[in-house]
Amino acid sequence: MRRKVIGAAALLFAGAGYSRALAQSTTKVTGDDFIEIQQLYANYARAIDLGEGEKFAATFIEGGEFTAGRGPGRADDPRAPVKDKEGLTRVGARSGTRHFTANLVILPSTDGSVKASCYLLMYNARTNPPSFVETAIYDDTLVKTAQGWKFKKRVVWRDDDDITPFKPKPLPEGQAKQGKGQ
Repeated sequence: MRRKVIGAAALLFAGAGYSRALAQSTTKVTGDDFIEIQQLYANYARAIDLGEGEKFAATFIEGGEFTAGRGPGRADDPRAPVKDKEGLTRVGARSGTRHFTANLVILPSTDGSVKASCYLLMYNARTNPPSFVETAIYDDTLVKTAQGWKFKKRVVWRDDDDITPFKPKPLPEGQAKQGKGQ
């Protein structure tokens, strides 16, 4: 009996030590960090919408990567990430859109980075009135640098992409016929 009690106590202390070590090794995200990250998202959107390629590229770390979304029916189209400053500058030099992001979620990790995600609504600002282009989810890895938070990796998962891991579930049969959402 005594061995069982000692064994159980050892497991309890070991588990508590592991939990404490894990909690200490997880990236801490402060209120100031959250505001900085929100500003990173806003600066990214403004730079790409205004065609400011250098500012867009500056939202990524050196060697950071961006993978654009793709529309439906393009399963044979490879999703190769852009990984160099020149390529990121080219991507950010386009203009004429308006990126609206919402529902930012930030999850600390144990490797010093954070995982973050938000919804994207994008409009074509060249049409009058502006026309809706796409909805998507940004799936991001962020790191804190001497210059503040930056994207290490950003993947765009369009809602109409055949391979998105965030595909909405179909409506129940009765709602699908009536066209009613939630």
